[in-house]
Amino acid sequence: MMNSGKMTTIARPYAAAAFEYAASAKDFSNWNVMLEKAAYIAADASVMQLLCNPQVSTEQLKDLFCDILKPVLNTQMQNFIWLLAENNRLVALPDIAMLFKTSLATQEKTLNAEVVSAVELDKAYQQKLTKALTKRFERQVELSYQIDPTLLGGVIVRAGDMVIDGSVRGKLTRLLDSF
Repeated sequence: MMNSGKMTTIARPYAAAAFEYAASAKDFSNWNVMLEKAAYIAADASVMQLLCNPQVSTEQLKDLFCDILKPVLNTQMQNFIWLLAENNRLVALPDIAMLFKTSLATQEKTLNAEVVSAVELDKAYQQKLTKALTKRFERQVELSYQIDPTLLGGVIVRAGDMVIDGSVRGKLTRLLDSF
């Protein structure tokens, strides 16, 4: 299995090609759905074993993905899956989908961010945080929330490749590092 950084490098040109085609066809929504579903399939442990098995043919992998994705595939999407299979890149689908979604969010001037907190945040705080992040990033921010009881307090925000550590543990670590 390849490491994540290398897989992202491999995925980047495929994600860019899918995005360019979706833009020219004005079909972002359907491409996004197909890539999300394909990524989910590729990330499945049993499918991952098939992708890494040299005894499984390219034709078998094409058929597997295209049969499962048939309800959401058009001819261009099927050709894309075939291209990935021919180049042994189906394993990169999770990264391709993530990069496509990032490009789409940039295109739509939105940013998806994950907020991790020790406890559930009330609606007023969520709205205040959304407003502050929207101002900071100069785009509409869509937040998803996750609770991590191991945090002492505060929040950690992950937006794209940026991490804002406002947790108590993060503040203590920075304080200790300053000595």
